[in-house]
Amino acid sequence: MATDFGDESGEKLFDWVLRIGQDASEQAMFASAEKLKNALRNARGEIGGKGPEDAAEQPSEWAKLSMEQFASLPEYRSIKEIIDGKLSGEGIEHAFFEDKGKEYLLFKVEDAPSVSRAFGDLEKQADIALDRALEARGKTREQIRDAQPLEERAASARESAKAMEAARGKAHEIEIAAVRSK
Repeated sequence: MATDFGDESGEKLFDWVLRIGQDASEQAMFASAEKLKNALRNARGEIGGKGPEDAAEQPSEWAKLSMEQFASLPEYRSIKEIIDGKLSGEGIEHAFFEDKGKEYLLFKVEDAPSVSRAFGDLEKQADIALDRALEARGKTREQIRDAQPLEERAASARESAKAMEAARGKAHEIEIAAVRSK
């Protein structure tokens, strides 16, 4: 089934969406997939941000991306494995590490465009995985959306708008780690 998605990470996203669905309703599957896509989208924006520049310092070789948005999602360990598998499959050198209680994804600055593309692919695969999981339950996105009371949809839209505004106004979490050659 990996051919349905283009690679194994899409299959793992499909399994993740199904596990969420087993634990909750179709609306929870839909909401979790949307939150994952937002986290991927926000991470892509952070990856595209510029790191601190200091003419006195040598250029940085490594960048770190906060995994905080992903850690708040259900089945974070699975999401981390999916990201790891996708980046490994793309041949991107990376590692996960903790610093001061926060988890980060470390990658080479020169690989930032490739990391961003990989996250974009995962965002698309999350949509495909959601549609397939809903189809397996005999539902569509429209049915799930229409089944939700209007007040809940309005509250959800307001919450999404606030989150997007906060993400826009927030300083990028990506940090360029200063690595100097000796």
